[in-house]
Amino acid sequence: CHSSGRPVMFTGEMIFPWMFEDFAALRPYKETANILAAKQDWPALYKPELLQENTVPLAAATYLEDMYVDYNLVQETLGQTAGVRQWVTNEYKHSGIRDDGNRILERLLNIVRDGILLE
Repeated sequence: CHSSGRPVMFTGEMIFPWMFEDFAALRPYKETANILAAKQDWPALYKPELLQENTVPLAAATYLEDMYVDYNLVQETLGQTAGVRQWVTNEYKHSGIRDDGNRILERLLNIVRDGILLE
């Protein structure tokens, strides 16, 4: 795609139906995947009213350039969460914990313990 001048459309962590035909390793899971994809009655992942009542100190790292996590959805969710302190950074991508987990976790712990002032 790139050499043809067409944009490369990242699919992130998505799996599409055609992949169960094209990738032999996925073929045994095609039926199960179709059942899960057709399911419509999934429960909510979280309850916003409970997030608003949060009393547990909470620090969150938000990566501005995370290609898998929509920044605006993060802001919406955290905006509904009481007691959250957010560290917004472009120092890391989606793999921040794998790339520099000790530093990130140390910073988040310091934030939640009031050891680091956020700008």
